[in-house]
Amino acid sequence: MSPNHPFVPRPALPESLQQALADAQVPLVSLQEACASCAHLSGDIDDYPRGFDADLDTVMLGSMNSYGRQILISTGKSDWAREVTEEEESLAGRVKAAYGSEGGKGEAKGVGKLLGKVSKKLLGGGEKEEAEGGLQGVYPSSAVITAHEAGEQPTTAPRLSILNASFLTSSHEEGVESVMVFPDFTVVEAVPETEDGAKELVAGYLRASVGRTGSSLPKTLRSWPLPYQAVILLCSHRKRDKRCHIAAPLLIAQFHHHLELNGLETDELGNEIIDGPAIEDWAPETRETRLEESLKGLNVKKNGGRVGLFKVSHIGGHRYAGNAIAYFPNGSSIWYGRVTPRDVGAVVETLLAGKVIPELLRGGLGLVGKDGPDGVLAW
Repeated sequence: MSPNHPFVPRPALPESLQQALADAQVPLVSLQEACASCAHLSGDIDDYPRGFDADLDTVMLGSMNSYGRQILISTGKSDWAREVTEEEESLAGRVKAAYGSEGGKGEAKGVGKLLGKVSKKLLGGGEKEEAEGGLQGVYPSSAVITAHEAGEQPTTAPRLSILNASFLTSSHEEGVESVMVFPDFTVVEAVPETEDGAKELVAGYLRASVGRTGSSLPKTLRSWPLPYQAVILLCSHRKRDKRCHIAAPLLIAQFHHHLELNGLETDELGNEIIDGPAIEDWAPETRETRLEESLKGLNVKKNGGRVGLFKVSHIGGHRYAGNAIAYFPNGSSIWYGRVTPRDVGAVVETLLAGKVIPELLRGGLGLVGKDGPDGVLAW
């Protein structure tokens, strides 16, 4: 790291957790090593102001809760009501109500069992499976579940994370929104902000029994694979905690700088995310294969392409601001906390390499068994 931007250490993970991550084949690189390898730093880095008091004492790994899917609802804003799902007339509130009526809250034992089954299949069982089971915050990705396997799930649903986001709806009509679905890496377009719109969204794309390509039942909504090499989310929810609102724009400035240095464009508005026929218009027997092929073409290691960079509502753990989530087309995600503007160069370089920085790690999806050449970017 440049002498003008000295390395600022963060608390190390306890040795037992560090070893558990290594045993689970999570591809790790220390923050100091990642910072030392950064070739480019912005000449002017705005640090957090005095009085920005982030938690540097407690263990962050495991501070994110297990979830099946996370959705982002277009709002064009960077701050929202304190509890976005408590606004009953909003799409967030209506999706919460519809999802609750589809199968209740919390993670069903049956769903957890299926995710464990998928993880065992990916890892080959044995010690690696046990290592993952002992790592709070590191979970399998529901995106690796096929439609056939999804059909085995009970109707009781795993937790759905519902976020408002800063990108704009693609529709020119009033009262309809775009909804990005993760880890599926898809977008559902023109979702009405009505009770019926929320119910169709849940039944068609969010039920535990629905795979990545959506329900095969007739529906009026349409979905597309996202066109991004990665999507990075930054909590900016001032009404929950002003630290996140302070951190987000400072981090975004650095993400712009470092992503562009790596030949990647950034998109904060959700521009041109629809291309070609909708998934629902593909031949049913080819949908899963075609979606996978489409997403595999979005390799963040290749020079060029776009990264979605969006502000989102509260994701939990505001005491760990700045909070960031990175999603990849293969269904993996990395949740980071305690990110400062000085860290963004290292974060970008390691994301492009498929590596994980343990000192910043809150958790993630699909990180286990990924210590090969492509790291967490591997399919």
